[in-house]
Amino acid sequence: MLYRVHRTSHGGIDDPGNRFNPGIGGPTRWAFFGRPIVPVLYAAASPEAAVFETLLHDAVPGSVVPAAYYRSTVLTVLHTVRDLPLGQFHSAGLRKLGLHAADLTDTAAETYPATIEWAQAIHTDTDLAGIEWMSRQYNSVACLVLFEGPGRASARDLVPAPDDPAGRNFALPHDQEWLAALAARADITIEV
Repeated sequence: MLYRVHRTSHGGIDDPGNRFNPGIGGPTRWAFFGRPIVPVLYAAASPEAAVFETLLHDAVPGSVVPAAYYRSTVLTVLHTVRDLPLGQFHSAGLRKLGLHAADLTDTAAETYPATIEWAQAIHTDTDLAGIEWMSRQYNSVACLVLFEGPGRASARDLVPAPDDPAGRNFALPHDQEWLAALAARADITIEV
């Protein structure tokens, strides 16, 4: 199972949770690259990591996350319908490259131009569906980015599970309480 935090629509196009980002927004750790741009989808192996990598990504202890920032987002549970081979940018996978997390995956946004080059190399030089690494924001859980394209990954490989109890709609009070409790563990306040 995978977990993804996202808006329910982008530019008037509905996103049930398995829609790849075609290049909207600024640079991220592994995107964007290619001509045409390679669409990507970020997810995590736990709901907590998905939230920390998105809604709480830039929040620091003592800060407040405004309600307008999260109320139009949801946490979707995704089931994969096939094995998606991933490059391992953690543990022995990093060491095999002669790297440590501090060199590639536990780095600040200023390094994104270099990390995007790594993603492009994986995409260009292998047939892998994406990359897996340990979350920088919640570093006990793996995150992944999938590359959309033939032989890689597609929305058909990811089935949203709207009735899964781990799913959240952050416009709802109960799910806002869950988010606030999670954020409080890092001394971050969620405005309700």
